Amino acid sequence: MEKQRKAVEQTVILRGGGRETPVKMRNGVILLPKGFKVAPRRRAYAKTQASGRTAAVNLAGLKDTPDYGPRAMTQRLVNALGNNAVAALLGVNKDRPSRWVSGQDAPNEENRAQLADLDSLVGHLHTAFTPAQARLWLEGHNPHLDARPIDVYRLEGAAPVIEAIRAHEQGAFA
Repeated sequence: MEKQRKAVEQTVILRGGGRETPVKMRNGVILLPKGFKVAPRRRAYAKTQASGRTAAVNLAGLKDTPDYGPRAMTQRLVNALGNNAVAALLGVNKDRPSRWVSGQDAPNEENRAQLADLDSLVGHLHTAFTPAQARLWLEGHNPHLDARPIDVYRLEGAAPVIEAIRAHEQGAFA
């Protein structure tokens, strides 16, 4: 036979929204009065977004690190795609990427932007696909883009292709 536990009941005060409400608590469970509504907790940033203010971020610690420079980006891209493919995608001579990696030459401003764009695209491809799948996906027709992703990249850059990768990951189809 089970022993019946004696109900432990006490009154507690709930505070919120500038009000205090006495409620009963029985065996650790709060018994809310009829009609009492509990609002979901808002995230800390919700207040900032609602007021239109933005949080201050101190970027004084931002340093120039070699892992994000054009040399490192080019090396990652050459490792992932090969020297000739990187050159073709960037629209530069075939020897240019290897010269950037070795430090014999430095990319101009436009090439630096293209390197960052392509590096971002390759990073997204690596998160969504295996290398073999990425090749097939890039060269196949994509309904979200209504074209081949590789062609869209060449004409419009990485942004629409990355959007299509995200749509693919979420299972969306155009």
